[in-house]
Amino acid sequence: MAETIRAFIAIELSGQIKETIRNFQERLKPLGCDVSWVKPENAHLTLKFLGDVKIKMIPSVTETLANSCRDLRFFETALTRPGVFPGLRHPRVVWIGLDDTEGKLGQLAGSLETALGDIGFRKEKRDFRAHITVGRIRTLKNITQLCDAIKGFTVPSSIKQSVGQITLFKSTLTPQGPVYEPLSQSRPG
Repeated sequence: MAETIRAFIAIELSGQIKETIRNFQERLKPLGCDVSWVKPENAHLTLKFLGDVKIKMIPSVTETLANSCRDLRFFETALTRPGVFPGLRHPRVVWIGLDDTEGKLGQLAGSLETALGDIGFRKEKRDFRAHITVGRIRTLKNITQLCDAIKGFTVPSSIKQSVGQITLFKSTLTPQGPVYEPLSQSRPG
């Protein structure tokens, strides 16, 4: 039996958002770009990537997750615009944003970051940006067309995402893509 598992903490997405991601990808795929597309059913909002975690640490992570959610109240967010990281000159990731103008997603991610740092996890150097990764760019083939299409895509602002549950996932990498398994779930107070 393995002594570690690959894990992350995320918000699962609604079926409507996953369908929007599928439609977005379908508009971009004919451009012939070299992108590894995230399966829409696997799409999620990552709050904290943990990496390889010792199995004996999982109960502590689960408790930390529950404690971090205790004071949080249910809220809604909405899809915003798509984009690329780190920027249009050298894009590596295609994403769709989530509205965090009230800072609730950032507050949740920051709370998790601090609490997990207290039990030994490395703190993220980059600021949290609420986004859903929908593709990873492998090469710059047809990249200008891809960036132009992304800039021209409008996401309906009426598509909402309820934040009412945070999930600790195990991630198993396979030749067919990652397989995500929920290990525990915490709900805001």
